[in-house]
Amino acid sequence: MATKLGIIASAASRTGNGEITTLDDGSEIANLTVQHYEGIVEEYLTQHGWKFARRVNAMQLTELTPELPWVQLWRKPVGLMSLQYVQDVNGQRVDQEERSTTQGACCAVLTEYDDGLYAVGTYRVDESEWPADFAMSVQHRMEAIFYGGIAEQHDLAKERERLAELKLQKARVRDQRASTASDAGEWDLAAARNRRGAWDNRAYR
Repeated sequence: MATKLGIIASAASRTGNGEITTLDDGSEIANLTVQHYEGIVEEYLTQHGWKFARRVNAMQLTELTPELPWVQLWRKPVGLMSLQYVQDVNGQRVDQEERSTTQGACCAVLTEYDDGLYAVGTYRVDESEWPADFAMSVQHRMEAIFYGGIAEQHDLAKERERLAELKLQKARVRDQRASTASDAGEWDLAAARNRRGAWDNRAYR
């Protein structure tokens, strides 16, 4: 089971940077991780419709008033990286338009929905949910960052980037062959409804 620290520690060890036990020590490894890691993760998660990262989570109705003909603005769930579509409580797709607002990323809709809306798409899932090949691809990318940013061994950095892309390609093929629900309506909407009150509003302060 992958962890962020485990991925970084392995990348550091494989590039000759010793043993890493924390990412809060202000070291070169820690600083490069802050600068690059989440960007790499977002890049990888959003370039393919990964089944392991696909979720249906409840949206939150805001008090904002959109311009006509739109009638409501619903805030996207925390962790949503790529929206596939919005659906209602019955699993029916909803016409919507994405907006950037003072309350964060939202979707404007044409009808009032009293029972809630749900965002179907790719989410920033925890490393513990990543397949091994996906995690290894991220590790190779971080190895490339460490080789280029610390040792300035750019040939080795390019080689690690090549390995990362090969591993990512294999992960895509495996993911495409994996079985999944054919429609979001088959997913566990009850669980999504139960998460409606679990918003981390601190993310929007």
